[in-house]
Order: sequence, then structure tokens, then C-alpha cells
Amino acid sequence: MTWDASQDDPRRGFGKPGGDWEGVRPSFDNPFTWSVPLGRVFGIHVRVHLLLLIFIVVELGRAISIDQAEDTSLGLMLTATMLGGLFIVVLLHEFGHCFACRMTGGSADEILMWPLGGLAFCQPPNTWRAHLVTVIGGPAVNVIICLAAGTALGLITGRWLGVALPNPLSLNVLYSADLTSNWWITALFLVNWISLLLFLFNLIPMFPLDGGRVLQSLLWSKMGYTRSMRIAVRVGYVGAVLLVIFGWIMEEFTLIGIAIFGGIVCYLTHKQLEYTDEMLGFETDDAAAWLADSMKDDAPSPREQRRAAKDEEARRKHAEEVDRILDKIRTSGMKSLTLREKRILKKESKRKRESS
Repeated sequence: MTWDASQDDPRRGFGKPGGDWEGVRPSFDNPFTWSVPLGRVFGIHVRVHLLLLIFIVVELGRAISIDQAEDTSLGLMLTATMLGGLFIVVLLHEFGHCFACRMTGGSADEILMWPLGGLAFCQPPNTWRAHLVTVIGGPAVNVIICLAAGTALGLITGRWLGVALPNPLSLNVLYSADLTSNWWITALFLVNWISLLLFLFNLIPMFPLDGGRVLQSLLWSKMGYTRSMRIAVRVGYVGAVLLVIFGWIMEEFTLIGIAIFGGIVCYLTHKQLEYTDEMLGFETDDAAAWLADSMKDDAPSPREQRRAAKDEEARRKHAEEVDRILDKIRTSGMKSLTLREKRILKKESKRKRESS
């Protein structure tokens, strides 16, 4: 998963300026701070949410109970291997988002591992191409893992269909093919299986999953940011409902939890779009057209042209700043704005109302 963030501390109140969580004190009213630092790799801070640690302890405890009951379906060693493989694959997936974001000229310096997966806090440049590249970076890592692990499994076991290319909805082949006799083969199979499952799962067109952001980025190139977000949110609602139904049928309550979380993200995104459009009095995609109309002039002199060019450059920078602030509101809420950003937004709103 990716989470668009801002360089100017979008999670203000639980991180240091610039979004750095290092040294943050946990706060009861801010769930994102319920985490512990794991380390820093390539300038990216990795934190593990306390709920994920509790989930791991519970799963290992259940596995111990299974071993004591002499049930060989999923023992302690296999559970620990699966949890370790899941953690590594998800973490590499989030690193893929971060590195792809940096390739576009954006910033990405935080990853949060939590029970519903991982969140990479990224801020790519405000273009559809940059956002698309950032999103694709995560699934691309899964493809690389599957190619490497699947090829190794196929060469070692001689079984390609079912082992090198496993069924993402079943682990039965793990026992039928007697892959549990060798721990390294078991670990390799689970990493391959988990990576394939996460790749397919992230294709669901629902925020904050990668599929939803890929859809929005592609629509953005055709119809603008605001309209693409509206359509992507509506598609996300459908994806959340379908995921709830599938999770209920498969009795996978984790899927239901992810679907509910995705539905909430879609709802909040929709409300933020409505709020910013109502506050400014126009859709943000119309801002560029409105600013362009305000720059028109009749037969200017050379001196006036130079002055107009400077004014146009100032307006362009101002428009970019307004777009950045609006994008920050959509991703992080009004509370994330600095005093300077609030003054700019208030002045822009007042100017628009006076001109209408």
C-alpha cells in the first residue's frame, strides 16, 4: 500500500518536521504512534505497529497450542516461517514504493508495518506519471520475487505448475508435494506463494490498495485529478463490498478488515474532495483555467509583456502551491496545514469569491 504524504510534515503532531518519526513519543489519541522503531535503511525509517507485534504473538501462541494437540496442519515452525516470509515480502513491497517515488524526484522516508500490511508514506511530484510510477514500484518487487523464487523452486523440485506457480488460494500442495521435509524449500515456497497472493490482492481497485491508485493515476491523465479521484472512489466502494463478500465466503476476517478500512479511506477521500471544492467554490481542476483567464491582457507593450511574464510566473508558482496544499488536505486533512498554508488557502478562497 502507498499513502500520499507531504514534505511539510503531513502527520503534524506525531512526527518531527519533515515527517521523521525518530524519537516520537507514543500518543493515545494518535494510533500511528503506537509503534516501535525497527531501524533505518537507505534513509527510510521502518516502524512496526504494536498491533502487529500482538498479532504475531497470538499466532505463534496458537501454533504452540496446535503442536501440543499433535495437529500437524500448521505447527509452530511453519507458522513462524510464514509470518517471517510475510513480513519480509510486505517490507520489500513497501521499499519498492519508496525507491520508485524517489526515482520520480519525490520524497519517501517512512514505512509503517501494521496488521493490515504495510504503509509507505510517499510524496511523488504532483503529476499522474510520477504517482503511477510510485504505485507500480511495489507490485514490481512482487513480480521480481516470484520470478526468482518460482524459478528456483521449479529447478529444485522439477515441478512448475502448482509449486513454482502455486494456487494463490490454497496451501494444500505444500503437503501433497511433501515440501515440508526441507525447511529451505518450505520457506522458498511460502515466500513465492505470499508474493503472488499479495501481487494479485493489490490489484483490487480500492484505496489504499495499489489497484485503486493505479486506476486513479490512469484516469488522471485523461480527465484531471479531481474527476479521476471521484471515479476511483466510487469504484473503490464496489471493490470494498466485493472483498467483504469474498472474505465472508472464505471465512477470512482479515480480508473483511482490509475491506472495511478501504471503504473508510474511500469515504474520507470523497468527503475531503467535497470539502475543498465547496470551500474554494470551484473544482480544483478548474483552477488552472480560471488562473489562465485572469492572465489575459490586450495588446501589451514590451515593458508590460515583461511585467506580465513575471506576474504569470508568480501566478504559476502560486497555482502550484495551491494545488500542493489541496492535495495535502486530501491526503492528510485540514489539521496538517501550517499557518502559512492556511493563509494562502484563505486568500485564494476570498479572491475566488470576489471574482465570482
